[in-house]
Amino acid sequence: MMIIKIANDNNRNTGNNLADQPFTNTQFNNIAPNNAIEENTSNTDPDSTATDPDSPVPDNIALNNVTEEKTSNTDPDSPVPDNIALNNAIEEKASNTDPDSPVPDNIALNNVTEKKTSNTQSNNPVSEKDNKNNPEQLRRLVMVTGDKGGVGKSTFARGLAQTYIDNAVKFVGLDADNSNPHLIRFYEKAANIHRLDISNSDKLDEFVDNLKELVYPKSKESGKNQEEKSLILLETPSQFLPTLKILITEMGFLDVVNNKCKMRVTIVVVISTIIDCITQLLELYSFCGDRVDYVIVKNSFYGEAEQFAFYDSSEEIKVIEQQVKATGHDFTSINMPKLAKKSYDYLDVKNLTFRQGLEQDEYPSVFGRVLSWLNNFKGQIKPKKDLFGIEKILSE
Repeated sequence: MMIIKIANDNNRNTGNNLADQPFTNTQFNNIAPNNAIEENTSNTDPDSTATDPDSPVPDNIALNNVTEEKTSNTDPDSPVPDNIALNNAIEEKASNTDPDSPVPDNIALNNVTEKKTSNTQSNNPVSEKDNKNNPEQLRRLVMVTGDKGGVGKSTFARGLAQTYIDNAVKFVGLDADNSNPHLIRFYEKAANIHRLDISNSDKLDEFVDNLKELVYPKSKESGKNQEEKSLILLETPSQFLPTLKILITEMGFLDVVNNKCKMRVTIVVVISTIIDCITQLLELYSFCGDRVDYVIVKNSFYGEAEQFAFYDSSEEIKVIEQQVKATGHDFTSINMPKLAKKSYDYLDVKNLTFRQGLEQDEYPSVFGRVLSWLNNFKGQIKPKKDLFGIEKILSE
């Protein structure tokens, strides 16, 4: 049996001793949720985003009022629970039961014109042109990175997890950011999220072996097959580039994911306006090359779109984009909206998901800010939903 050793959370009350949780070759074990409330009510998260307090909530946010039955795991013996669909769902724990509550059951996406991608890579076993006939096309490992600390990596990972939940997309979340595990802290009770220790070479080997077992679980002794997992969201820690380089150059990680797991890889790179982010992106490309899809996320907390001059004017980035697209992969950029500091801090102190931020009745301003943020966030995701393993947006 292999053991994942976990760093302590930066919270006052962890609720469970997670350091010795087993991690076997047959499953990612479930870990009890952390219900801690941070001591400092101010925003201490370096990934915190803020916005102009006078920024208005968009007028074009449509709300759905459709209810949906909560999904359940049809296999009673499965060690890994299905994802809990929160979108349009009546929940037992988190939903608002007050009939007069203004909280909507669903958040509709902004009206964004969707551009279809046509990734027909030659060195990947799954071709985009077979998308309609081959369900494996949407099989994805989505790695959220941002090697420069404080760029907003964890905020993006949380927003993407909420997008999956609100669109009833089943996924497995792996939180490797042991110093600041946001996916665990905010979404462990709402989805299928697990801690991951990849701090040394032995743990990297375990991760690679268990990844295939997670995607294609072996039959149980009872004779019942466990459900295959087709979408994995991995939040990496800061300063992860050296580790990722080892995974790819020494362990053939991309070949394992492509050929053994039959999955494509999307690397999400969250950047700020400083030039170091461009340098790290170039370093990432030096060993990932044109074998993955890239989504560059410009965090609007650090400035408006026109302030990302280092990225937009980089001739090296333009060359990389052409090379990646020439292989049938994608290289694109999106914006992550700002969230007002008061609203971000409120979610942070209360350990609330974005959905729970809408369901609280304490601060109407938090409801409005989070509603606007989520709609803008999902509006950015929608045109490139295939890169995130999303087949259909429920509002379509």
